[in-house]
Amino acid sequence: MTTIVAAATVPGRAALALVRLSGPDAARVRDAVCRPLVDGPWRGGRARRVELRDATGPFDDGVAVWTTRGYTGEPALEVTLHGNPLLVERLVAACLANGAVLAGPGEFTRRAVLAGRLSLVEAEGVDLAIRSTSAGGLEVARAAPRLSQTLDALRDEVLAVTAELEARLDYPGDELALEDDASLVHTLDAIAARSRALAETHRVGRVLVEGARVALVGEVNAGKSSLFNRLVGRERALVSDTPGTTRDVVETRCRLGDLEVTLLDTAGERVTDDPIEAAGLALARELVEGADLLLVVLRAGAGTPTEAEILARTAGRPRLVVVNGVDQHDGPVPEGAFATSARTGDGLEALVAGIVRTLVGHVPDPEAIVGTLRQAEHLRALAEACEGAVEALELAGVAVAADELVHGLAAVDALTGADTREDVLDALFARFCIGK
Repeated sequence: MTTIVAAATVPGRAALALVRLSGPDAARVRDAVCRPLVDGPWRGGRARRVELRDATGPFDDGVAVWTTRGYTGEPALEVTLHGNPLLVERLVAACLANGAVLAGPGEFTRRAVLAGRLSLVEAEGVDLAIRSTSAGGLEVARAAPRLSQTLDALRDEVLAVTAELEARLDYPGDELALEDDASLVHTLDAIAARSRALAETHRVGRVLVEGARVALVGEVNAGKSSLFNRLVGRERALVSDTPGTTRDVVETRCRLGDLEVTLLDTAGERVTDDPIEAAGLALARELVEGADLLLVVLRAGAGTPTEAEILARTAGRPRLVVVNGVDQHDGPVPEGAFATSARTGDGLEALVAGIVRTLVGHVPDPEAIVGTLRQAEHLRALAEACEGAVEALELAGVAVAADELVHGLAAVDALTGADTREDVLDALFARFCIGK
């Protein structure tokens, strides 16, 4: 195993920067590039003032922390120095000159996983913490160890059922069964339901971590662009009483509540002979397909056939209906719709709260939220394996059911990094004391 080095802080000028060194030869590289300002041995976890050196001599001073078993499970050194990129590059170059190699993307965390210091779910939590765009996303990332424990518990349940079936297969003449088929089916149904429920939380997890896309759709002159500007907090879209002013899709990122949102202001819908406006309408409908939420904007007091068509077309999509311009037109507001005035700002606070609530709901338990598509896909694979095992128990027999569950365990293993077959055997012998 090589000794790796890399800057752990982003490029650019700052007060301080951090360089990380890890690997079996870290102590030798440390002694070549760091000279402690006070004599004495290196002690694990103790910060020391050091002079940083390369082949030409000293070039900076900083603070170094040494540990014999760091983040990666290997000897490691972390050096905090002045945040000039030239100094960072010089320290990394000095380490390279003394036998270290430049770390690849994510290599420190990869080594931590291989050393058993982190599960794959916890490693993904590190990435989520870096990429999260909301406080809720940071909570999802922070809860990764607890999610890992939840997945381990699911795996243990599948493992117990698999061991039961393996015992029946390997020792058919012995009375080794501890549970009847009805009990096993009940357990597998419960595991499948929990796995699917966890997988479905990815929609919320993705919004909390990456943000959401919210599209404003509606008839011409419904006030979409005015509402768009109000939500963004600045004049981003051109506003005019002339129909067809917005011909292209205007999009920008903003914060609504705690969420980062990409707002899309689409061309107002109407029958048109203008090829440019028609192209804008076609593009709008295409982009709207990928939106997480639609804001269907109606003009107060209008009630036109085009509005009715838009409401019918979007009925099956996640949406909020917004009646805009209520300061200028009196009249009933449809039940569940948000009454707003882009001109005065009335109703905007309630609309923002409704957007956030619709996108993420109430999230009291971040450890029950899946943050990555990979996790969701493997959880669905586990659910399918458990459902397949239930069907096999009823129709095809124990051997097929056991095979289905091995596939299910492999799906969980892809999440946590555990070993499938060895654990099945361990559980089998521990439960039944076979071979005693």
